[in-house]
Amino acid sequence: MIKAVALESCSRTIAGAPSLSMSVRITEILDYLQNQGKLAYMVIRENDISLLSTLRWANVIFISKYVSADVLNLVRQAKRQGIKIIYDIDDWVFSFPHYSAHKTKPDTDQIGAMLELADAVTVANENILRDMRSYRSDAVLLPNSMYVEKYMPAEPGGRDEESHPPRVVFLNTDFLKMIAGKDVLLRALQVFFHRHPEYILDFYGDPFPEMFSLSFLHFTQRMPYEDTLRSLSNGGYQFAITPLGGEEDSQDMLYNTYKNPFKYLNYGATRIPGIYSSSPIYRQSVIHKKTGLLIENTYENWLESMELMASDTALRQSIRANAYEDVLENHHVRFGAAVLADIFSRWQC
Repeated sequence: MIKAVALESCSRTIAGAPSLSMSVRITEILDYLQNQGKLAYMVIRENDISLLSTLRWANVIFISKYVSADVLNLVRQAKRQGIKIIYDIDDWVFSFPHYSAHKTKPDTDQIGAMLELADAVTVANENILRDMRSYRSDAVLLPNSMYVEKYMPAEPGGRDEESHPPRVVFLNTDFLKMIAGKDVLLRALQVFFHRHPEYILDFYGDPFPEMFSLSFLHFTQRMPYEDTLRSLSNGGYQFAITPLGGEEDSQDMLYNTYKNPFKYLNYGATRIPGIYSSSPIYRQSVIHKKTGLLIENTYENWLESMELMASDTALRQSIRANAYEDVLENHHVRFGAAVLADIFSRWQC
């Protein structure tokens, strides 16, 4: 039987906070497989002093994204004991975008060492897979997925019931993920919430410098992934906003092509209609006016799209249903589970 440890790394932008990559990418799949009786697993923080004792229990360890010297030492020790290592990568780990709060450059030597040590390397999308092949020709696409059933609202009849007063939701880690369009987004938010003082903006994530100018914003610091998703599911949100730099942020365009539409999957699974910047990752996943609104990063587009969502109940309900169905049918956790099961079968753990 597979006995796995998911090593949860620390955030590189918020001191003391966990990185969400392991939760978003791996533990959802492990939960699904565990509930089917196909494995057992535990999550360990990378700075947990009890970590080494788990090596006698596990036969697979999952590592995510950025690694430290301590993690590499752990991996080397694990491999000496015959434990298999899966290294999962969900963006371009060799650089950071210009908008990031990251204070130092990634340690490419440590990442290179991890790529060499891993028994399997999994990646989040086709763009990463294409360019990671020069480092690991055997890298495997592990699709982004949602364990949709976990996040059904507490009240069966409350799936699409909207809160009063009306609420808008915004999830974001790190700083705002745009440069050229940042000021017009902030101006559009100011105007919309001035026009509609009854509305509240719930923000979940990492503080960013501009948030203190948004008096209508209710801030909740980064929470465990499951807690965030359950808050979304039970929040009665009218709609969500998801800004991301597009072609206008030419210096970050390549990096952004390696990103993933996690927000669309989150909002689709929790039946929240979303407004998304027309950046490549959302153009590839969102159908305009069917599963979300896709907009260019201009003041007029942001303001008009929020006004449209606020005024058109039928559009909101249609997007809720369509996005949920898309995530359930095309981005369900069963697809990621099949990929991991195939990897495990090769090792006969």
